[in-house]
Amino acid sequence: MSTTEARFADKGVVVTGAAQGIGRAVAKAFAAEGAGVVMLDNEADVLGQTAEAIRGSGGAVEAVVGDVSRREDVRKAVELAIAKSGHLDVAVQVAGIADFIPFLEVTDASWDRILDVNLRGTWYLVQEAGRAMVRQGIHGAIAITASTNAFQPEAGGLCYNTSKSGQVAVMHTAALELIRHGIRVNALSPGIINTRLSAFVINNPEARKVMLDRIPIGRFAEPEEMARPILWMCSDDASYLSGELLVVDGAMTAGIPEPGTLDVPMPGVVR
Repeated sequence: MSTTEARFADKGVVVTGAAQGIGRAVAKAFAAEGAGVVMLDNEADVLGQTAEAIRGSGGAVEAVVGDVSRREDVRKAVELAIAKSGHLDVAVQVAGIADFIPFLEVTDASWDRILDVNLRGTWYLVQEAGRAMVRQGIHGAIAITASTNAFQPEAGGLCYNTSKSGQVAVMHTAALELIRHGIRVNALSPGIINTRLSAFVINNPEARKVMLDRIPIGRFAEPEEMARPILWMCSDDASYLSGELLVVDGAMTAGIPEPGTLDVPMPGVVR
């Protein structure tokens, strides 16, 4: 391995929501760089398949079937990482769910479930990982997967939007308090990623065109394009980075894009 490829050699890592999508890409990337990874997810079959695929590539991973909205399940993953690696160095929250329904039709059940998984699950991981790192004197890193919805809400996404804004508040608060222990806390704000969560947009021709017209880079991102910045945030390369919300969205929220194809001159515009 080169130095870059071994940034996380012998490090203990926990990744939630690791069965598929961004979580799978993150777990695979950490394992490829030498980490011992504990993957937490509630979908046992898919989680098992992902774990076997990573092991088949030479990665060291353990799978924990559990619900991030249950503290005992999150703690189990943290404790397993310590048991396997001797210490917990990195924790990454990816687990998340969503529904998009009109504001006046949002139910108590939808609110409770989405905030339990997205926001409570984030709090549990950051707190349990932080406690473990402090006990062991580990100057670790914690990364939260938020969303551009945290600061640019989508109509119909009350519960999801609220949970993502809350995740940023958790990140900022934890960053302020945990840095005294040498623990850095940051968050990633992805745009639209080619995952199951965004399938209802990506697989709908009309919605797909509307959203692509908003993305200056002209395409949706792949999960691996989120894994790379997450690993960077958790590496020594980002040793002075804490309390940061890193937006990775192809310039979608940078401003209002020009109408039509970006490389076609618009009437009255001098280039």
